[in-house]
Amino acid sequence: MIDASKFITFVLGAGASFEVGMPTGYDLKAKIASSLSFKVDDFRRIGGGDDKLREAIHLISQRLGSEVTRGGHLIAANLIHAGMQQAPSIDNFIDSHRSNPHVAEVGKLAIASEILKAERASKLYVSPTNAYNKLKFEAVTHTWFNAFFQLLTLNAQEQDLPERLKQVQVVTFNYDRTLEHYLFHSIQNYYGCSPEKSAEILANLTVLHPYGKVGSLPWQNSVTGVPFGGDMHSSALIQVSTLLRTFTEGTSESESQINGIRAAVYEAEILAFLGFAYHELNLELLFGPAKDAPVRSEKQVYGTAMGISQSNKKVIASELANLGKYYPSQITLRSELSAAQLLPEYSRTLRIPSAP
Repeated sequence: MIDASKFITFVLGAGASFEVGMPTGYDLKAKIASSLSFKVDDFRRIGGGDDKLREAIHLISQRLGSEVTRGGHLIAANLIHAGMQQAPSIDNFIDSHRSNPHVAEVGKLAIASEILKAERASKLYVSPTNAYNKLKFEAVTHTWFNAFFQLLTLNAQEQDLPERLKQVQVVTFNYDRTLEHYLFHSIQNYYGCSPEKSAEILANLTVLHPYGKVGSLPWQNSVTGVPFGGDMHSSALIQVSTLLRTFTEGTSESESQINGIRAAVYEAEILAFLGFAYHELNLELLFGPAKDAPVRSEKQVYGTAMGISQSNKKVIASELANLGKYYPSQITLRSELSAAQLLPEYSRTLRIPSAP
């Protein structure tokens, strides 16, 4: 059981990170397809696609000492490249080929590479070329990140934040570290505190990544931390890719945070979905099998549903009610609101009260 004071859980999808310039699931598929567009010439030389991914596959084959292995990874790369247009997401594609470990390995490499590139191109990137460079907060004023920070800090002094953060949990299906990175810099800027103090405060916020992430940030782990938008060489990219999880790995009790994720979702008094696509695999991961349990009439669910048809929205609401044991009246999905708009719309409901 999680602490009863942690009463709001936010579930983030690609649409949430999109507000600061990260790719949607559709865009990520296209980028991965392009990065894996390898060609083999008449002299068995490999060209095309992303240079670092080609080098990473070569390094993997060298370590395993097998040309056959490299061939298997190249076949997997071609398979992913050809299948992205048809796949609902890269995660679904990897799951559909879960009997082929090469698809998972190559797919994770491509995901890690593209996510780090996207972090580097995002509105949140802070160039390390100058120690005085800061996050450009004016660039993210109208995003949900700013609205979320306002919810967290409303009427709160710096010393109030640890207990305030303990009442919130975040489950993000994104591989990026945009939220953690943004909050780390925001607390420093707003309260005028040191990086060390900001990291200490943020240790009280639980952020769970069902499918893993492209490494801890340096302020989270000074030894193995991966800089936000880090330009990784091929061998480091291989290491980062091992931190990502397939759907099967994400639901394995021995390999994942699945128990904590389902507790955070099931026990939340308020559950808020931001930029989430409600894919069936992800709903199954969040809730597990439908439970034979009484309806929990005291709970509330809010969510964005931009780009989702009215008919699909009704089906999704029904699925949420069945999986989470809610009455339909407890579920509010808004197809006309973005994540940035949903938080102000329900700011009174989503307000995080002072700890008892």
